[in-house]
Amino acid sequence: MSSSRARARYIKLKKDQLIVGDKAPFHVYTRRGVLLLSRGMPIENDFQVASLEMQGYLDPDEKVIQRQDATEVHGIRYTKDVNPFLELDSFYQALYGIHQDLMEQKRPQGLSFEIRNIAIRLPLLALRKPAALLGAAHWPHHEPSMSLGQALRSAVLIAVVAQQQLRLPAPQLQATLCAALTANLSLTKMQDELHQLPRPLSEVQRRRMQSHPQKTAQLLELLGVEDELWLEAVRQHHERLDGSGYPQGLQGKAIGLGARLIGLADTYMAMTSPRQYRTPLSPRQAMRELLGGENQQLDARLGKAFLRSLGVFPPGSVVALDNGDTAVVVEPGASLNQPICAAIKAASGEFYLQPLRRDTSDFQYRIIKVLGQEILHKRQPFLFWNTHPSQRM
Repeated sequence: MSSSRARARYIKLKKDQLIVGDKAPFHVYTRRGVLLLSRGMPIENDFQVASLEMQGYLDPDEKVIQRQDATEVHGIRYTKDVNPFLELDSFYQALYGIHQDLMEQKRPQGLSFEIRNIAIRLPLLALRKPAALLGAAHWPHHEPSMSLGQALRSAVLIAVVAQQQLRLPAPQLQATLCAALTANLSLTKMQDELHQLPRPLSEVQRRRMQSHPQKTAQLLELLGVEDELWLEAVRQHHERLDGSGYPQGLQGKAIGLGARLIGLADTYMAMTSPRQYRTPLSPRQAMRELLGGENQQLDARLGKAFLRSLGVFPPGSVVALDNGDTAVVVEPGASLNQPICAAIKAASGEFYLQPLRRDTSDFQYRIIKVLGQEILHKRQPFLFWNTHPSQRM
């Protein structure tokens, strides 16, 4: 068959024939017949779809895989109107239900499915609404379990950083997110109690803390988890590059990528969360400590990837501007330290009826100070990211 006849059988790929989170229902070729994507391969992000729609062709005579049932996890597709705040609340409720079952000595039904459900949805949310998702992670929280909330917010950070900065295969990312969500499952009650103590850990508490990675991995295995990437990341999430971590004192490359990501995200969230015996660091202070020149415990390369996604002032931060405004950071701007903000209060003390956009690369709106988040407690977060008050998929 001549090359002109070979090219003639292909038809141009149309918009919406490929769906993020689904599997490719057919082979995708270039116009000249070079294979771009094999049938059955996962479609991982919007950038991949846009590229394939631009240059992709398909053979109408080839077999097409039927799409999964819309009720199945892998068939999820978020619209631009999705509300990350409501989604995260539903994820938290699922985690809390698992925790309650364990506290009542019950075997959680469908633990692996529930956790994987969240681990599949989070990267999709991170593609659709990364700034709002980060804003939700940094917004003040009052959950029944601080430990579970911290685990969910750590997973949020990993999902956004992985989608924006890293090229992780989907199975590895999902396993890492599953591990982040469950890494402290055997210690949740104790962690919640420790958060309320007016002093650091005792020696007995410290020993129990240092044994929990192995105990949690064993618990997950008893509950039916067989994914070794998931279990490995749970076992290693407190290991540190210089060998100072626990429980095995692993060093350097002996620590898996998933565990390194969880270590960074979990440490950052711990630093920025309140404790009875210390005040929380601002996100900017926490980043400075994580990326400090003498810090050899955490992966500096991954830390820089976190910084590129979060910025110096992550979404949800409250800042004072040079013109006297009090504002909330809502999205990245011209540089890492010049985000876009939404002003909520003027220098006079009067609140604006609607948040006003402020580009902090403009000298009159430059950030001069990071403030506490008390002002956000009675604020409706949907307003700042133009998200719909109801949930859409």
